[in-house]
Order: sequence, then structure tokens, then C-alpha cells
Amino acid sequence: TLFRSETREELPQDAQSAPMLSRVERIFVRLTFWQTVLSVAVVFIAIVALYAALTESAAVRQQTAAAVWPFVQMSTADYDSGELAGFTMSFTNVGVGPARMHAVRLIIDGEPMQDWAHAVTQLGGKLTDQVGRNFVSNRVLSPDEKVDMISITDPDLARQFQAVIANPETSITYCYCSIFDECWLADSRQDIQN
Repeated sequence: TLFRSETREELPQDAQSAPMLSRVERIFVRLTFWQTVLSVAVVFIAIVALYAALTESAAVRQQTAAAVWPFVQMSTADYDSGELAGFTMSFTNVGVGPARMHAVRLIIDGEPMQDWAHAVTQLGGKLTDQVGRNFVSNRVLSPDEKVDMISITDPDLARQFQAVIANPETSITYCYCSIFDECWLADSRQDIQN
């Protein structure tokens, strides 16, 4: 080499047997080592960042779903003061988001009813101005919105509805969904919603 005054014959015996790396080659080996270490560190940081992003995304999805969660409750109200009697069955969305009602099914004494007119006829009544009906299937209930499905002021028919609702053979099931298509099926024979 240019800067060395020694020749191969003048080097110690053990130095001649081991391959010599030039200064440039040693620097290159060091740089390659540090590049490898930095590359591994960057890959690790990228994996951690991806995990954090996916976890955050799932948390945001759950928070968004909770922010628009509907909860539809069915309630009945009745009175009987001898001469006067009344019966009302209602749905109320007590959740924080809109509820898309899909279907309501009424079973009286084990027999499914086609509609409220069929239920009134089944109980021996007639559709008059003392029977108010509403349909909730394929309807959206806003938060805190209440819909009276049926309201009866005819005393005899109201007493019939009061008795039939108390019968264990009678049930009302209804299905509703959130705006994210998460759906629940509620059954009046059970206290829980699936």
C-alpha cells in the first residue's frame, strides 16, 4: 500500500495468517452493523405503532356504537275504575340513538295475530273510535320517542286486553336495530333482550 513502509515479509507471523481489513472496510462493517440495528428498531416501532392504531380504531368503533345505542322498552298502562277502563301498550326508545323497528309479533293464547284488527276481533271487540292503533314495524324511533301501539278506552275491550296480557300464553316479541345494524330481539316472556 502507499502509506505503509512495511512489506508482507516484515509483518508478524500471526498477522500474516489472518486476513487484513482495510480501514474503509472496517468502517463499512461498523456502518452495516448499525444500519441493521436501526432497521430492527424501526421494524419493532412500526409493529408497536400498528398495534396501537388497531387498538385505538377498535376503541373508537365501540365508543361510536355506544354513542348511538338504542334501547326499546315495551310498557303497558291500564286502569279500571268500575265504569271506566282503559288499556295502552307502548314502545319507548330510552337509548341514546335511533332504533329501527323491524317487526312486532303478538301471540294471544298461543295464536299469532296478523295485526291489531285481528287481535281486537279475537278478543270479541270491534274497531271503533275507542280503539287507537299505531304501527311500529319498519319505523325509526328517535331517542326518548314513545309510540302507543294500541290504546283502548272501551271498558269491556280494555278489560279483555288486561286479562290477555296477564296470560302466560300471550307474548309480544319485537326486533329493533341500531344504525350500525346491530340488532336485538326482545320477548315479553323474558326480562332480557338478546
